[in-house]
Amino acid sequence: MAIADVLGGIPVISVMGTPRTIGETIGGRLKPRLQVLAQYLLEQLAAGLSGEGRSRMGREDVRNALKPSLDAATRLEPAVWMELESMARAADLPPEDLLLIHGYGDLVGFFRGGLTTTRSTYVSLNAVHTDHGLPRMALAWHLDPALLPYVTLVRRLPAHGPGSLTLTLAGLQPVAGLSEAGLAVAVNEIRIDDGAPGHLTPNLVAAALTAPSRGDAESRIQAGPRHGGASLHLLDAEGDRVSFELSGQHAIRLPDPWPQSPRVHCNQPLSEEVRLMAGRSSDPTSKPRLERIAALAVEARACTPAEIAGWFRLTRRTSGGADPGTAKVDGITADSTVLMICDPAQKTVHVQRGGSAQGMGSATL
Repeated sequence: MAIADVLGGIPVISVMGTPRTIGETIGGRLKPRLQVLAQYLLEQLAAGLSGEGRSRMGREDVRNALKPSLDAATRLEPAVWMELESMARAADLPPEDLLLIHGYGDLVGFFRGGLTTTRSTYVSLNAVHTDHGLPRMALAWHLDPALLPYVTLVRRLPAHGPGSLTLTLAGLQPVAGLSEAGLAVAVNEIRIDDGAPGHLTPNLVAAALTAPSRGDAESRIQAGPRHGGASLHLLDAEGDRVSFELSGQHAIRLPDPWPQSPRVHCNQPLSEEVRLMAGRSSDPTSKPRLERIAALAVEARACTPAEIAGWFRLTRRTSGGADPGTAKVDGITADSTVLMICDPAQKTVHVQRGGSAQGMGSATL
């Protein structure tokens, strides 16, 4: 089914073909935005790497520091590398600049950039809690407001493997998605101290979305070593789910003793092994967010996508009173939140960008 050019206030780019063709299309369409975004993130990382008592790093210093990561990406994920290389050429940027956008969270932690995680809230609901009696996954992405103009949905129709719809930053750094194989994938960023040159978390997300089955996706997302840390979640059309917490060297499958209950995860590790590897850049909003959303999810019955949006204050008032989109909850405003909800059994997504007048948009793959 065709998907509109804008969904829930988020632009959609549809691409098809080989990895190189897909990369050229995205790079050409988003060239100006990629150039500005690369400059912004390079400056952010350079400032974080300089810090107190360290000399200021320039743009070329950051690019040189990224070269080992570039070599690792080339070796470990050839298809992703071909797409990135073609994107860089079409956008008239060095590959290092695109790699920084693609793996920004991993690389900040790997280079000890001293910046906190990009906040996110993952929710998994089973048939008891949803309005259609089917499994549902949601990811609320709580962004730096400066990055909101770059949020893009990418609809891929690859020459080989299932198609997918992913939530990205200018076609890079996918954080959530749904594939035609009926598999929903989402990620929370976690800072860790044992990162090593190897896989970037977005590559693992992309690999899971090309998998023909949940078992194959599970195998792909555990690949290591990894530059950074994350919790990575899978939900299939039958409601089978799994969550892994990843550090540079550890891949821990989280226990799921109550599979009929909702699962909520934010930006702090829950497993002891990954907690020991967690960096010092903790997110003070993560624990209260998890507790608040978990309480709402447990009480939910016949919950609709609009109700989930309300948990994150994305439902606006029509008249009178303060605009909830500008009020802070857990230190986050709704206007800086992007929500993606996936129904893998129906192969349907619902998305909404905070502050958008369009409200929630839905599409079926």
